[in-house]
Amino acid sequence: MSNFKAVETVYKGYRFRSRLEARWAIFFDSLGIKWEYEPEGIVLSNGKSYLPDFYLINFNCYFEVKRKSIKDTEEGQEAIAKISDGMDQDSWAGIIAFGDPVDDDLMIFCQETDDGGGGNYESEVTIGLSPWSFRPHLFSYNDRRERSFYTSFDEEAQSIPMNTTEYGNYTFDDFVTQRVVNARLLARQARFEHGETLQVRRRRRKK
Repeated sequence: MSNFKAVETVYKGYRFRSRLEARWAIFFDSLGIKWEYEPEGIVLSNGKSYLPDFYLINFNCYFEVKRKSIKDTEEGQEAIAKISDGMDQDSWAGIIAFGDPVDDDLMIFCQETDDGGGGNYESEVTIGLSPWSFRPHLFSYNDRRERSFYTSFDEEAQSIPMNTTEYGNYTFDDFVTQRVVNARLLARQARFEHGETLQVRRRRRKK
């Protein structure tokens, strides 16, 4: 069992359970990603209740945040099982992030379709900006097939704005621009006075 103790942190009027969660909220705000913190709970297929950390409106996905150090532990696998349950039920999509935005260690669980049919999808993704609209976008950089992504396959399914490399037509840098890099650093460098109030150190510009 981990001895790690999360520090509750206040940002934008929300009391986050940890600084890690607050840093993700800063990152989302920096890129114009609309979020809800601890939305209504979900009932998993085993009948247990589950309350994801965020709901990302731009991506139609739930978003869970965990420390990077637990990824390969039993605790990490339990977290993955929860966020991926919606994919197995064909009812909702979810992303899990291990670490802060700079770590860029995310997996998405959703439904996908391509010319060969559809099915469950789980892969590494990154959060970036569309090179066409400059709006928040997801990029699955290890998938060379052209695919479409959804929260489910029922009539109320929502589309997830995400692209793949599509046989090398797109690269990681197309989506992770300098603006995204700056947002990651802003989130990591944020300081919270007494564990609560956000303090962002800004360098003075030379005249």
